Amino acid sequence: MESQIAKTCQSLTTAEEMRNQTRLVMQPYANWEEYLTPAPLSIAIMGELVFISSKTDFSINKNPPKDGYKYIRYPDSFQACLMQVCNSDWWAFNEAHKNMDQIRLHNMAVPDYMKTAVKILFQGNDDVVEAHLPDQLENIRVIADDCLVLADTTEKSGSVMMSLILSRSCWKHV
Repeated sequence: MESQIAKTCQSLTTAEEMRNQTRLVMQPYANWEEYLTPAPLSIAIMGELVFISSKTDFSINKNPPKDGYKYIRYPDSFQACLMQVCNSDWWAFNEAHKNMDQIRLHNMAVPDYMKTAVKILFQGNDDVVEAHLPDQLENIRVIADDCLVLADTTEKSGSVMMSLILSRSCWKHV
């Protein structure tokens, strides 16, 4: 009976069908070049702004907000404000690069855990499945949790950078 269930499951889904279905599901998320292309351009623009602003400095503190600046540390100097943004950008991009590489390294192990899990399932022995499958699934869960923490950290560093850049009180007087 157990081997009959395994054979039936195998016949329902071929590897090619699974690849095609995965491709369809992941297609909206596969265009990373659209998301990453603006980064080098924004870095180049920031460099140009730093170069242009190096000749003359001025205060952005002419009409400060009532509750003060939330993100800007040096509102009396546009150059200092711009360098704060540049440094924030660098830290955010560096954090994103480091975390994306860690996520890539973590995910390299998932296919092996999946192959092992599938082998365990198709052995047709309930005792083997109960003894070994939970370990494989736990390994995948730990990787997913680690990747989630890395992604959240990356998002938070990007949010800090965006808050600084989009701070209405920072740039509206320039």
